[in-house]
Order: sequence, then structure tokens, then C-alpha cells
Amino acid sequence: MNVLDRPPVPPASSDARVPVFVPYVGVDTLKHLTDALDVGWLGMGATTKEFEDRIAAYLGLEDRYVVCTNTGTSALHIALLAAGVGPGDEVITPSFNYVADHQAIRATGAEAVMCDIRDDDLGIDVASAESLVGPRTKAIVPLHFAGIPCRIDDVHALARRHGLRVIEDACHAFGSTAGGAKIGSGGDVQFFSFDPVKVITSIDGGCVVTPHREEVERLHHLRLLGVDKDTTLRYQNKRAWDYDVVSEGFRYHLTNIMASVGVSQIKRVDEFIASRRAVCERYSAAFDGLPGVRVLRRDYADVSPFIYSLRVAADRREALIEHLAARGVDVGIHFVPVHQHTYFANARRAPMPVTERVVDEVVTLPLHSLMAERSIERVIDGVRTFFA
Repeated sequence: MNVLDRPPVPPASSDARVPVFVPYVGVDTLKHLTDALDVGWLGMGATTKEFEDRIAAYLGLEDRYVVCTNTGTSALHIALLAAGVGPGDEVITPSFNYVADHQAIRATGAEAVMCDIRDDDLGIDVASAESLVGPRTKAIVPLHFAGIPCRIDDVHALARRHGLRVIEDACHAFGSTAGGAKIGSGGDVQFFSFDPVKVITSIDGGCVVTPHREEVERLHHLRLLGVDKDTTLRYQNKRAWDYDVVSEGFRYHLTNIMASVGVSQIKRVDEFIASRRAVCERYSAAFDGLPGVRVLRRDYADVSPFIYSLRVAADRREALIEHLAARGVDVGIHFVPVHQHTYFANARRAPMPVTERVVDEVVTLPLHSLMAERSIERVIDGVRTFFA
């Protein structure tokens, strides 16, 4: 049987474990891949540009620009550099996140300074962030946790008061809306991730979204080894043989092959998001009111959910994890706070009473695009039987 004739494999069969993450890759993605391979231009090229254009169209961008990269981490790294962040600077960001943001900040020569989060949406606590602002502060990197919009208007107000840049970590939030507009369509700078487990994937990948036209050329240089002419020609599946190197730069570009996967996925993004919202709302309806359980949201109309997390009594979390594991349901924990890691133990930080409490309570349940009904039921039954 030809690979393109195979039906998609269901995310989880009735006798399999239900994993936390299952990327949905159907025959449409395989077709895009084979078409990209047939072109014969495997590096950054016309398909990369098509993916950038489709991202811009989906987010409804006007006078804003998309620059794709090979990961979300590299997207943040070059966004920070383009914003002028460097040695001696400080960047305020929550400890409650994966360590990629903090490593990207350190890669610029700056220091990550860590603040607390809010108890309601697990987004950045602006008062905590403001307590850390000092003469070396250059930028703020807030996270939209689980795709749930943080209090971004308050973040921008803080930034205006102190003359800071805002670079939003929207890696969980491709398709989420804030104030009636998609995250990425307004404000300062955002970066997204398209890694293997995000709402859409390009196998690995990311992008920067910026309104600053003067920074786009710098982002292009930073993305591809500081070379001055390559981007325009590569978007035509060509290369420049007469070029200059005008700045520092990295091999952070997104290839045609990876972009072809992203193009196939973004064509179905509304379908993926709708299916994930429906699962999250079923979970919340089933779990809200259980003793010792706290759901983050009941209504997901403005959320493109990357993960679904519950908060449970800290002294019952490990028993819940074991209970679900015995029933073939995997769980995750988002996150181990960064200030608890050895490499960042001495970083400057604010008091973190909410972070310290949440990290002992949070548990992430399986959530997949087009998730199999039998998997949804197994998750719900597993949680309810434990708390019943």
C-alpha cells in the first residue's frame, strides 16, 4: 500500500495507554511532505514563505510581520536580540514556565529575573513583576499558560510606565484571543512554537511576530548567520552567491520540509482548536465541584488549548497520578519552576507564594486534536472514580 493511501492512525486505541500528547498527522501532511520533497529544495525557501504568509493571514495581521525559525526558543532568542537585549540587562519573566525562555534570555548575555503568577489564570502577576523593575530591566516576557490569555493589558501598562519591551510567550496560545483579537495581532512582539506537541506542528519550529518593520531585517540576519541577501532569494528557492555578513547570526531558519508540515497543519487549525476546546469543556464540566479539585476554566471560547491542567490537593496528587497510571492514563506536570533548577538557583526573584503552591497541585491530563471518544471517557472516568 502506498504511504499516501493509508488511513490516519487513531490517536489511541481502546487497549492502549492514553498519552498526554499525541500529534495529529494525517494523509494531508504526508502529501504536503512528498510534494515538498519533489520540489528538490530542502532548505529554507518558498514553502517557508508560504507558511509565514498563512500564519499572518490566520492571525489577521495588519502592518505586522512574521519571521519563521526552527524552534520557539530560537524565535525568542532573536526577538530579544532585535529588541536590544544584551549583556548587563535583565528580563522579567515568571518562574512558572519551561526553562526554554530563561535559557534564551541567558543566551543574549542578559539575566532572567523571575516573578510570581496569579492564582486564577496562572498568568504573570503584574504587581510581582513591577516589584522587580530596576535600572537594568529591559523587557518582560509573560506566558499565556495553557493557551489561556494572561492579563496582557496590565503587562503593557506596566511596560509603558517603565519604558520596557514586551515579548509575549504565545507558544501555548496559537489561535487564542484576547480582547476579541487573536494573540499576535496587536501589542509589541510575540513568539510562537510549532514543536511536535503544540496545537499545530511543523515537526519543530517557531516564529516571531513584530510590528516593527525596522526589526524584520535584523531578525532575518539573526536567523541565518548574519547573511545580508539570502532571505529574499531563498524565498524563491534560490541562493545568493554574492553576499556579505553584516551581523552576528545563527542557523535558526525553518526549512521547506518542516514548513510543508506547518502548512498542512495550519489549513486544519480551526478544526483542531474546536476539537480541543470541546474536550476541555467536557473535562471541566465533569471535574468542577469534585472535592479537592479546581478547574482553571469552564468556558474555552477564547482559548486555543495546548494543555488541560487541573489543580488538586497537594497531598493527593501523587495518589491521583498512580490511580490514573493503573488505568492506562498518562499525566504530566507543568511545570517544575525554573528557580528550583540548579543553573538558575541564584537568579534574582520576587517572593513566589502562588508559584510554590501551584507547582505542588497542578497536573496535566491528556489532550489531543481530534481526540478519540474512548480516550476522553477513560480520562474522565479515571479522575472521577478517584475523587468519588
